[in-house]
Amino acid sequence: MAVCAFSRFMKFLIVLVVLVAGAVGATWVRYESFDPCAWMHQDMVEESSLPALIVTARIKAAFLLDGVTEPTPKQCLYAWWKHRFEGAKASGNSDADKKDKSDKK
Repeated sequence: MAVCAFSRFMKFLIVLVVLVAGAVGATWVRYESFDPCAWMHQDMVEESSLPALIVTARIKAAFLLDGVTEPTPKQCLYAWWKHRFEGAKASGNSDADKKDKSDKK
């Protein structure tokens, strides 16, 4: 019985390690960095047609409005999540609008 439980635990641990290694690898391939501030900057540059300098200024201004002069990785990660969530929400709304317009025709 104990051997079976240990075996299950080891299988779970191996699967968990493989998933974490896959997530780390995917993050490195996508962003070539583990810095959430760089992720946010890269995503915003790719999504907009603005120059990188303007995107950097917008990010710094957003943090300054919150009273943050030097954002920590935790603050950057939260801002990156928020940016990704708002982007997904906006694209979901635009898809719904397109569907509504096509239904009315």
